[in-house]
Amino acid sequence: MNRLLSGRQGQTWSAPFLFIGLLVLIVITGAVGLFAGAKGLSWRQLPEIMSLDTSNLLVYKVWFVRLPRVVLAIIVGAGLAIAGCLLQGVTRNPLSDPELMGINQGASFVVVLSLALFGLEDVTVTILIAAFIGAAAGGSIVYTLSGMAGYTSIRLVLAGVSVSLFMAAMTTGLIILQDDKLSEILYWMAGKLSGTTWTDVQLSAISIVPGAFASLFLAKQFNVFSLGEDAARGLGQNVTRVRRAAFVLVILLVGGAVALCGPIGFVGLMVPHIVRSWVGTDYRILIPMSAVAGASLLLLADVGGQWVLYPTDTPVGIITALLGTPFFLYLMRRKMEGS
Repeated sequence: MNRLLSGRQGQTWSAPFLFIGLLVLIVITGAVGLFAGAKGLSWRQLPEIMSLDTSNLLVYKVWFVRLPRVVLAIIVGAGLAIAGCLLQGVTRNPLSDPELMGINQGASFVVVLSLALFGLEDVTVTILIAAFIGAAAGGSIVYTLSGMAGYTSIRLVLAGVSVSLFMAAMTTGLIILQDDKLSEILYWMAGKLSGTTWTDVQLSAISIVPGAFASLFLAKQFNVFSLGEDAARGLGQNVTRVRRAAFVLVILLVGGAVALCGPIGFVGLMVPHIVRSWVGTDYRILIPMSAVAGASLLLLADVGGQWVLYPTDTPVGIITALLGTPFFLYLMRRKMEGS
């Protein structure tokens, strides 16, 4: 079986170099996000910044305003990329993405409902709970609808798109009814990392990080699953259990990301495709590589969003949408030509 799997997993000799290169990119981009454009900052002041004196405005800006934003971008980017990797693996469909499968929109709908009821002030935990409930509801509805007439990957994708459109319509209706809070809700809906605090990072550490590490334990099962459901069952795999475990992890990853940053789309679509072309389809390599690539992409998008219309801070969700929409159209065209 190992020989069969190795034939499907492609070349992975460059994975260590790519992994190290992406880590270096994260460090460089993170340093730019921390220090670039900080008024009054010079090399002479680095010892002062390292003192962590919170009474110093420059120190506070670097360590308590910018650093949490950089760390959260890394964690959320990694989580969304892993979620997309799992979804594409479990559906065996290259167009699967939390944004298109009803999970993002389900989380968004319940979060917008909570924002309409409670506002944006001091409700971080409430939003986190609401996002998990919405992601679980959206994912459960999709899973149930796709299994009603016998589960297939096509039915799953169709159910996901249908639920996503329905939830998006409901969310739009809520926003229209809450015109007094429209600007606040729309800003959150755009996908934002501004205003991140260390509390947000701590919440991501108990929601997104455990799901990311747990996904590594599914890597071997996904390698078998990628051979097809019939082959996986023939090799003794419990396909239903693997699929359910993957959906639970996706809900955990996406729910945490949406709660903390809003619905950031297309990271889970683009990153697994790009990484798969680099290192093949061995999920033991694909999942961690997708994590660092997703972290790099979202961090680059966030830092770029801070400068593209400076001094206006462009929400990171807009940047990823600008990158992801043409990528999605390219994938659709390639899939149609291949069929």
